[in-house]
Amino acid sequence: MTATLVTLGGSPAARTLVCVPHAGGSVVAFRGWVRATAAEGLAVRAVHWEDEAGRSSIEHRADALAAEVRDLPEPWMLLGHSLGALIAAETARRITGPAPELVVLCAAAPPGYPRGFPPRVLTASDAGMAEYVRRLGGTPEEILTHPEFGPQLLAQLRIDLDLIERYEPTYDRPLSSPVSVYGGASDASVPVEVLAGWREFAPQATMRVFAGNHFFLHDSPAEVCRELVADYARTTADRLGG
Repeated sequence: MTATLVTLGGSPAARTLVCVPHAGGSVVAFRGWVRATAAEGLAVRAVHWEDEAGRSSIEHRADALAAEVRDLPEPWMLLGHSLGALIAAETARRITGPAPELVVLCAAAPPGYPRGFPPRVLTASDAGMAEYVRRLGGTPEEILTHPEFGPQLLAQLRIDLDLIERYEPTYDRPLSSPVSVYGGASDASVPVEVLAGWREFAPQATMRVFAGNHFFLHDSPAEVCRELVADYARTTADRLGG
């Protein structure tokens, strides 16, 4: 398993925002963030996975990403969406070099809570899986129905949901980096009341709720980036004592 950071754009001499995509997602998910991140002085780099063994786990992906970010110049931040949030949290636990100044966990239930998808989805037909994706929102119909891209998306989604199903976290200490937890007000898969559970693993976590569903961060990237930068500024001020 290898993780590669793909630079999508943003401010050239900026703080780096490393983005980990959702289940079934890829670096393409964060292309819409380029303008918003540049406006906030951020350079966005999204994670591309190569599963060399044909099978992986959240822990294996976190190991790979921790190795990839080891030499990132400071300051940098880490953001994960859904499955990506679980990977981001596990990555933050593994980092031995400069830690992220902020870890942002979006649209993800904390460890110990329901997975956020019904178990029957894992064994659903392609048509059933596609209907599940439609209910979540965030995926254009032309992608779902495309003769090449649609089956590829569903196959990757099955693999990624299986990672979540097999995930058995063992947190032995709180996350050391500052944490912000973001959710969508109308996200049926991860209700906002579940988000506070992350404070078990990050006691000082900031909670923010945005308008929208499971894909709120891609519907309103400018708003999310503004709040992210505000959280970064606050945690930096706290760390420096004022």
